[in-house]
Amino acid sequence: MSSPSHEETLQEPKPPNCQKKKKKKKWLQQEANIQALTKAGHRALQAGQSHEAMVSFQKAFLLASEAPGVRDTSVLRACAFNLGAAYVETGDPARGLELLLRAQPEEKAQGSCHGDQCFNVALAYHALGDLLQALDWYQKALGHYQPQGDQGEAQAKMGACYQALGRPEQAAHCLKKASQAYVQAGQSRAAALALGAAARCMLKSGQHGVGEVVQALEESRTLAEMSTEQGLLGHLYNDLGLGYSQLQLFPLAVESFLQALPLCQRPGEQATVLRNLGMAHNALGNYQEACDFHQKAAHLHGSVGQRWEQGRSFASLAFALSQLGDHRMARDNYLHALQAARDTGDMKGQWQACEGLGAAAVRLGQYDQALKYYMEALAQCQKEPDSTRGRLVAKLADAVRTHLTQTLALGRPEALGRACCMAETSARMQRGSADAQCSSLPCRSLSRWDERVSEEGHQEKEDGSAHVPVTSGPQQLECSEHANHLPHVLVHSSPKGNSHQGMMFC
Repeated sequence: MSSPSHEETLQEPKPPNCQKKKKKKKWLQQEANIQALTKAGHRALQAGQSHEAMVSFQKAFLLASEAPGVRDTSVLRACAFNLGAAYVETGDPARGLELLLRAQPEEKAQGSCHGDQCFNVALAYHALGDLLQALDWYQKALGHYQPQGDQGEAQAKMGACYQALGRPEQAAHCLKKASQAYVQAGQSRAAALALGAAARCMLKSGQHGVGEVVQALEESRTLAEMSTEQGLLGHLYNDLGLGYSQLQLFPLAVESFLQALPLCQRPGEQATVLRNLGMAHNALGNYQEACDFHQKAAHLHGSVGQRWEQGRSFASLAFALSQLGDHRMARDNYLHALQAARDTGDMKGQWQACEGLGAAAVRLGQYDQALKYYMEALAQCQKEPDSTRGRLVAKLADAVRTHLTQTLALGRPEALGRACCMAETSARMQRGSADAQCSSLPCRSLSRWDERVSEEGHQEKEDGSAHVPVTSGPQQLECSEHANHLPHVLVHSSPKGNSHQGMMFC
C-alpha cells in the first residue's frame, strides 16, 4: 500500500479573509448584545428601575471593554457615558464623573448627543458641590443644544448654581432664559416654574423695581394657566404666593395660595400651603380666618411628623389668637410651639415662642412669668440682630417696671428684692444693646429674604410677632419638573448611520 504523497498530506490553508469574517461576525454579535443591553437600561430608567438599569449598563460597558481593538472607539465611550450618567442619576456622582470624563468626545464634535454628555458631566460636578466646574460644563452643553427645551434645562440648572453661589442677579438672568427656551419648546409648565423662580431671584438681587417683578409673576401665572398638566402647578402657585408676599401684596398672595391648595395632594404639601394662607391672613389682619388655616396646618404637619413646621404653625396660631384677645389660648399655643422648637433644636423658634409667652403673661397680669420668659428669650437670641435684642430688652424693662409697681403696692419685700435684681439686669442689657446699635446699625432691605423664615416676619404688634408667609413650599429651587429628570442616555429611535450601523450611539 503506497503512502500518501506530500501533496496529499498538506492541509489547504484557510484564506485570511475567513478569519476576518469570523471576527467581524463575533463583533457584530457583541454589538447587538450591547445595543440590546443599552435599550434595556434605558427602558429600566424610564420605568424608575434604577438597579436594573445599572446592571444593564454595566454589562454593556464590560462587553465593550472586552472587545479587541475597540478600547478607544465611540462604542466604548458611549457605554462609559451611559454607565456614568446612570451612576450620577442613582446618587454616585464621583464614580459617574470618572466614567463621563473618560467618554469625552472630540473637541470639535457637535450635536445634541455631545450636549447631553457635557450636561451630565455638569450634573456630576453639581452633585459634588463643584459649582464653578458645573457652570463651565453647562455652558459647554448650551453650545451643542438647539435653543429649545434642552437649552432650557441647562439654563435652569445654571440658575440653580448661581443661586447656591449667592449671585441672584445672574440666577435670574439664566432662569428667564430658561423660561424663554421652554416657551419655544411648548413646555408651558416648565416655563412658568422657571419664570416664577426668576422673579424671586429678582427680588433677592434688589436690582429690580416692584413693577418688573410683578410683571414676571403675572407672566408666570399666565403660562401656568396655559398648561394642561396639573403635576407641579400647586408648587408653582405656592411660590407665586411667596413672591407676592415678599412684595407685601397679600391679597394676591392669598389668591395664589388658594389656587395652590387643591393642587397639592400630599398632607405635608397641603399643610405648607395652609400655613402660608394663615400667615397671609395674619398680615392682612384677618385673624379669625388665620386661626382656621393655622389649626389645620398644625394638625396636618403633626400627622406626617413635621415637628419643626408644626411648631411654627402653633406660633402663628398663637399670634392670631392674641390679636383676637384670647390670651389664654394664645399662651397655650405658644407653649406647644416652644416644646416643638425644643424637640427640633430650633433656637429661633424657641426665643420667638418665649417672647410670645412673655407678652401673653403680661396681658394676663402674670408679670413674674413675663419676666421669666423674656429673660429666656434674651438668652436664646444672642446671634440675632441688635434690633431684635433691643426690642426684647425694652419689653423686659416694661415688665420689670410694672412688676415693681405691683410689688410695692402689695408690700412684698421678698418679691421686691427679686424685682430690683431683674431691674438692674434689664438696665445693663439696655445699655449694652444701645452701645451695640450705635456701633453697628443694621440695614435691611427687601432683598434680604430667608426662604424658610423671614427676619422681618417677626413684626412687633401689641404683644408678639406677626408671621408673613415665607415658607418655601415643596418646590426646591430647581425651578422645573426636570429636577428629577432622567440622564440623557445615548439611545435613539433609529440608527445614526455611522460606522456602527444600527448601534444606539452617537
